[in-house]
Parts: sequence; C-alpha cells; structure tokens
Amino acid sequence: MIFPRDLLRGKVALITGASSETGPMIARIFSEVGADVALTYLTRADAAASGVIEAEGRGVRAKAYQFDLLEFDSISPLVDKVMSDYGRLDFLINCAATRVSPPIREIDLAGWDHCSDGNVKACFFLARDAAQAMEKGEGGAIVNFSATSATKYSHSVYGLAKAAVISMTRFLASTYAPKVRVNCIVPGLIDNPEYDSQPRKNRAAETPLGRIVSARDLALMCVAMCSPLFETVTGEALIMDGGFWLKHP
Repeated sequence: MIFPRDLLRGKVALITGASSETGPMIARIFSEVGADVALTYLTRADAAASGVIEAEGRGVRAKAYQFDLLEFDSISPLVDKVMSDYGRLDFLINCAATRVSPPIREIDLAGWDHCSDGNVKACFFLARDAAQAMEKGEGGAIVNFSATSATKYSHSVYGLAKAAVISMTRFLASTYAPKVRVNCIVPGLIDNPEYDSQPRKNRAAETPLGRIVSARDLALMCVAMCSPLFETVTGEALIMDGGFWLKHP
C-alpha cells in the first residue's frame, strides 16, 4: 500500500457512484487507509453490498445508500443521513454522473437536461450541502470528477457539462476555504475491463507513458487529495490520462 494504513483513520468519506467500477475501488482504497465509507448506488446493489462487506472486513464502518442523483430532493436528506449515521462528514468524492452524447445539432431539451442535471446540477448541490456539513465540524475535502472531454470540445453536451464541473470546482474552493478544500480529477479514457479492450489498447499506445488511467489510479489520487499531502492545494483540476494530452492538445 502506498499510504500509511491509518492515514485517514476516524474520518468519513461519502463516495457516490458505487454502481460503476470506479466508485467501489475508491471505497476500497479509503477503507485501506482507515476511513469509514458511505457508498451510494443507483443500480447494482450487489456491487455496493460487496463494497460494504469488504470495507467492514478491514475494521471500518461502511454503509450503502440507494441514491438517484437526478432526484434533487434526495440530496440534502442523503447528507443528513450520513451525518446521522456516522456523526461527521470529512470527504465527498463526487464520482457519479450521467452521460448523453448526441451531436450538438441533434440534442433536444430532454437530453440537455439529463446530461447537465446529472453532471453539473447534482454535483453542485451535493458538494454544497457536504461542504456546509464539513464546515460545522473540522472541515474536509471534496473531489469532483470531470473528464478530458471538457478540454477537447467533444462529446456534445457531456463535454460542456464536464467543463462546467472544472469551473464549479474553483467557485466552490473559493467559497468554502479555508475549512474545505475542493479539487477536481480530469480523467481520460479509463481502463475498464467491462468494455472492449481494443480502444483501450489503441489509446494506451498513443500515450507517452504507454498506459491509460485505471480505477485504482483514480482512487489513489482521491485519497491523496483528501490527505495532508494536498493541504495547500484547492481549486485545482488534475488531468490523468497517461500524458495523452501532450500529443493531442
């Protein structure tokens, strides 16, 4: 393990997106460094339950909460429930998202709302409510997730929404300093074994490092951003794509 086992002992991390591969991996790494974890999922309750069992096996507290990020009335109750169950909230990993990528010429209002609501609106209100809960305690850190689509002017409204997440991160960082730090991870193509391997191999061959980012890479960075290693860093957006952007700016 890269980090000390008790690096975040006694802290509580709320991690959204346990229905994907990345969310459970983030929970795993946080539990490995002693943090209690609260996972949210929309579907795949089995994956969330597995993450809870795994975390509890490491001697930390863990719970899973079904949560639809498009149900905005459920955002404040989620934060309140975590505070009630754990007694504190130190970190938020804003990993859950929605994706709709029709061409700009074809996007309709429903598609726009689905993408922007899930990637920007939900991210903002969850981060705001979490930050205000953290301010009442010892403070904390928030990690938002954007994507390199934000810098490529691609993927239609998805890229636009992810660009907004970067801007939003800086506004939140300014608003909630000094007690809450807010940073953003900007991943490129993620090495997800659930998808066709050939596009991943092709992209890896185009990167200076010869590899693309994995869920574990992202999880380790989340822990780093929430740790004292990043105590002087806020409002930053970190690209993680194996250096692909160096060849394709």
